[in-house]
Amino acid sequence: MDIREITARIRWAKKSSAVTKKRTNRRVQAMADAIQDQFPEVKNWHQIKLKHLLYIKNAWFDNEGLQPTTMADYSRAMRLMVTAMDKSQHWFGPLRLAQNRQRGGRPTKSRVTRSKSKNIRSRF
Repeated sequence: MDIREITARIRWAKKSSAVTKKRTNRRVQAMADAIQDQFPEVKNWHQIKLKHLLYIKNAWFDNEGLQPTTMADYSRAMRLMVTAMDKSQHWFGPLRLAQNRQRGGRPTKSRVTRSKSKNIRSRF
């Protein structure tokens, strides 16, 4: 599945390392490929629904035998993916991706823009 439009919306902080960017993009691609393998009718990232990401969260993580820290990394990548697809408000709850601001933690190194990147040529 082509995820260039999703990754093009992610803006990284200047201090972000190339390794972090590459790993996050690989994780988003792996989740998109797993969705396409399980649900062959999903050929485009626009067709991804909440049920597909629930499959990733509830079944694929366990089937792959991922460690808890790796699952947390995939969850962060999933949060970026959902935000880049403009689905964040109502999908974060069922996916258990909502962050508790009182809990604290590191500041994020990435954000998602709402406009299209000028580097991506339109396919239409």
